[in-house]
Amino acid sequence: MSRIFSFLAAVSMAVAVWGQPRAFFPHTVHDFGSIKETDGLATCRFPMVNMGTEAMSVVSARATCGCTQPRYPRGVIAPGDTAYIEVSFDPQGRPGRFNKQVYIETNTVPAKTRLDIKGVVIGDEGTVSRRYPVDFGRLKMANPGMMIGEVTKGRLKTIYFNGYNESERPMSITTVSAPKWLDVIVSPDTIGAGEQATFIAYVTSTKCPLYGLVEDSVKFSIDGEYDISLPVTMTVVEDFSSVTPDKMAKSPIAAMEPRIDLGEIDRSRGPVSAQFDITNAGQSALEIRRVYSTDRGVSVDTPGNTTVKKGKRAAVKVTVDPAECPGGLLNARITIITNDPMQPVQTVRLVGIWKE
Repeated sequence: MSRIFSFLAAVSMAVAVWGQPRAFFPHTVHDFGSIKETDGLATCRFPMVNMGTEAMSVVSARATCGCTQPRYPRGVIAPGDTAYIEVSFDPQGRPGRFNKQVYIETNTVPAKTRLDIKGVVIGDEGTVSRRYPVDFGRLKMANPGMMIGEVTKGRLKTIYFNGYNESERPMSITTVSAPKWLDVIVSPDTIGAGEQATFIAYVTSTKCPLYGLVEDSVKFSIDGEYDISLPVTMTVVEDFSSVTPDKMAKSPIAAMEPRIDLGEIDRSRGPVSAQFDITNAGQSALEIRRVYSTDRGVSVDTPGNTTVKKGKRAAVKVTVDPAECPGGLLNARITIITNDPMQPVQTVRLVGIWKE
């Protein structure tokens, strides 16, 4: 008997559903193909048929982006009748491939239908130059290099950079060379005319031996026709997140004079040298990670002993070549990176006046 009741209930439900309005979309995806930014709005229509036995109405139509505008019929749609959802896309300022969604809500079951529009916008020259101002021939880039920012030693980091194929034919970009700590993938494998390219940079900090500012470059081949080189910069920092208050009290402390004054420097006498000490004023061994200067004409000799015991010191030699130093006076910066958790990065100023 229970099976009979279950069967009758299923039949009643099916009849009830059939007696409702039912929205049918012959297609839910429209591909505009390639459209020019200068041509203005691109519009398509999605037919919608009421396959039910009751009147149907569209409650709302919502796009996921302000560049996409749906329009829908405001009246009722009789059983068997066809109405249209009109969708317009504004390509202004949007060069490259696009894929947008519109969600239609009706008084049917199911109530929601998703419509997709896609295509490629061939950018106007002015828009492309504003969004991708760096010229590498057929390839335009949004930035002149890959600025990765801060990376914590022992962790991974992923950064995205954008490019644009301004030519009228497909483009393939392959990585020719990169530092061992950096892997770059270009997506898609083939960038169509007027399409964007995404450079995905994966940083493995454990493969980079340096702390502090790291500068390198990546070389790419454009269809094997010519190569381009992008500078890469990042700053590698130590992870002190696990240092407890007890460990902090027993940690090393890097101490040094903040300023070295060379006084008057005679340019005609060639390079001059100076020395300063890094003292461990803490309770445990101090590790000197790196000592360097990015100023022209200034070179630093890393201490031979990079591990400094409690109460000991390490000498750092600095050499200045006046012929390479710009400006009317010397005002350079030396960066010292250690495992001092309170001040892992410190700066020593190197100053002087040129005597002609």
